Amino acid sequence: MAEPELGQSDYSAAMAEARWDWRPGDLIFRDKINDIDDAIKRSFGLQWASVGILRPSSGGPRVVFVDQSDGVTEEMLYEHIEGLSPHEYAVYRAPDLNQDYDPEEQMWPGPLVRFALFIAYSQPFDDQFLLGDGAFYNAELVYASAMNAGIVLGSPIKLRNLVTDVENMDPELRKVLEAHRYCRYELAFEDCWTYNLQDQSIVTTNSMISSGALEQVYP
Repeated sequence: MAEPELGQSDYSAAMAEARWDWRPGDLIFRDKINDIDDAIKRSFGLQWASVGILRPSSGGPRVVFVDQSDGVTEEMLYEHIEGLSPHEYAVYRAPDLNQDYDPEEQMWPGPLVRFALFIAYSQPFDDQFLLGDGAFYNAELVYASAMNAGIVLGSPIKLRNLVTDVENMDPELRKVLEAHRYCRYELAFEDCWTYNLQDQSIVTTNSMISSGALEQVYP
């Protein structure tokens, strides 16, 4: 995880992109990171599709998130929100995890990102949506990272409580679920849904935001 050094102009641009008083562990919600995340958003009526964790680095702030192709990875903050207007992403913070924050300690990573960086880093994207299987979708990565830091960001929700019309499920999400390991030996997707998938629990960006453990700091 070598960190590229930024030139002065690049560093100034990176810092300018943080339009709020950013802190390590801030959660950045946005859309159009992964097709599967966007399909989940459409299917479940979520406010945001994906979420990443902010951390400091010698080159400027970075965001740890899950890429559908590369798995758990990171990129510079200014790259992560490049081209987005202020209302095309939102930033939330867990106040209970910022009590030890000291602005003089510029490289303090904060407790929220430790799991993502040192345990989950480079693990694959979880297109099975199974909690604890060693792969991660974006909401799951943040949920697990928060749990590791002692914060519970809501409760997992059964799929049957999120999908109100199985027959008209978003085609992209249905395609992903049809390839689920639980559907491997079922003759029809409807049978797989009834006997297997509908009782599977997942975490969502909405369930984390509504957990009561986060406060919105931007916009």
